[in-house]
Formats: sequence, C-alpha cells, structure tokens
Amino acid sequence: MRVTANSFPDSLLGHLQRITKDMNQLNEQVATGQRFSKVSEDSASANRILDMQEEKGKITQFSKNAARAQNINNTTISQLQNFVDISNRVGEVSTLADGLKGPDELKAYAEEIDELIQHAMQSANARFNGEYIFGGTASDAEPFSANVDGSGKITDPGGGAITYNGTASGPEFHLSETGKIKPFTDGDTNQKLADFINHMVTLRDALETGDPTNVTTALRTNLEDSEDDIIFALSRQGSVQLRVEFDISLNRDRFTDLEENISSEADVDIAQTVVRLTQVQNAYQASLRSAGQVLNQSLLDYI
Repeated sequence: MRVTANSFPDSLLGHLQRITKDMNQLNEQVATGQRFSKVSEDSASANRILDMQEEKGKITQFSKNAARAQNINNTTISQLQNFVDISNRVGEVSTLADGLKGPDELKAYAEEIDELIQHAMQSANARFNGEYIFGGTASDAEPFSANVDGSGKITDPGGGAITYNGTASGPEFHLSETGKIKPFTDGDTNQKLADFINHMVTLRDALETGDPTNVTTALRTNLEDSEDDIIFALSRQGSVQLRVEFDISLNRDRFTDLEENISSEADVDIAQTVVRLTQVQNAYQASLRSAGQVLNQSLLDYI
C-alpha cells in the first residue's frame, strides 16, 4: 500500500487533538471538582442528580415543617406545665381550706386563687410567633374568653366564667411523604382547660364566702379530674415531641445520604484526576518530541 507524504502529519494532528481535548477536560475537572459540566456528557448521571436534588428540596421543606412543629409543641408543653403548677397550688389551697381556717384566711386564699386564675388565662391565650397555640386552626383570635364584672374580675354569671371559642382540631404538618403530625392540642383538650379555670372560679367564690363547708368534696374531685386531664395532655405532647425529633433525625440522615450520592455521581477524585492529567500532559510532550524527530528526517538520512 502506498503511503502519502501527508499521512503521518494528519495522523499526528488527530492524535494531538485528542490528547488536547483530554487535557482540557481534565483541567476543567480539577478546577471545578465536577465530573461533567453538560448534561450531554453523561445524561444518565445528570438525570439521577436532578432526581436527588428534587428530593433534597422536599426534605428541606419537611425539615422546616418539623422545626415549626417542634417550636409550637415546645411552647404548648411549657404552657401545659404552667397549668400543672397552677393546679398543684390550687389543690393545696383546696385542702388547706378546712374548718380550722377563719374567714379572713379563706378570703386571703381566695385572692391567691384569683391571681392564679389570671395566670391560667394568660397561659390559655398564649401565643407563639403570633399564633394562639390553644385555638386549633383558628389561631388568629383569642381562643378563651372570660366574663368579667365592672372591676375587671372574672365572674360566673351562671353559664360559666370561661368559654372556649377555638376549633375542634389544629393544622397538620407533613414531616415526610407519608407522615403527618398535629403539634396543637385538640378542641376537647382545650375545652378541659376552660373547665379547669371554671373550677378555679368556683373555688375562689366558695372561699370568698368565708365558709369552708362551701369547698365541697365534689369541687375537689372536679379539680383533681382537671389536673389528670392536663397531665394526660402534657404526656401526649411529650409523645409528639419524640415523634418530631425522630423525623428531624431521619430527614437529616436522608439529606446527608443524598448529598453523598450526588457527590459520587458528580464529583471527581481530585488526586486521581491530577495523576491522570499529568500522564496525559507527559504523553502530549512525548508525542511532540517524537513528531519533531520524525518530521526532521528524510530519505537522505538513510542513504
């Protein structure tokens, strides 16, 4: 076969172009740390990366939901604990109000109970980030209203001193694709908080009469039942807290795994890439030297 004079230069040029392309690609990988810069370079990996990035976006939103649910639940637990502390003191006062106490002492206890009623109302209408935590989905208005007399004192005109105006349930938060949770207390629990405050009003009124016989066994039983309800609600919120913390941890692990998977798809091993770049650069230089030696020779060199 006859070999033309241009065959070697053409072959050399093609070889050098391929090596130059490899060097440019490796240089870009070293500079960016990315295995490819265009989807067309590896469409399969690019599609997997896009899917994982979309999943990361969902997990980010789930994590935000969980953080908000956790804050609401922490505030709810704090206010329910206030109710428990108030209930403990109310129980002590109702026990102390026996036949050995005089009218003045009973009225002094009545004044203390009145202060506790005000404190309980503050907790009942507590807010977090502008939302009333015991209002259910109606979080933009005070969930508990009170009947007051001309002096501002909470009174019972016969239909109850405290009224719950919230909804039966609170909003749900998505913590995962299939998992939802309600960090707010439900309407039944909130109504029991109103009942507890109403029992406190009844106790205060009984103490104001100065007659310890008005502090009946039935009233004490009502207060004890209310305390049991509050403790049960507090226990439920504790379970919510554990659930939220579990989902936060789970989402954190999922997010980390996705980042690692994306890195394995898109990132290059810098050390290996530098070694490969050095090898290609050496091959390029060797090709140039060999080409220079061959191109400088002619048939006269062999005569």
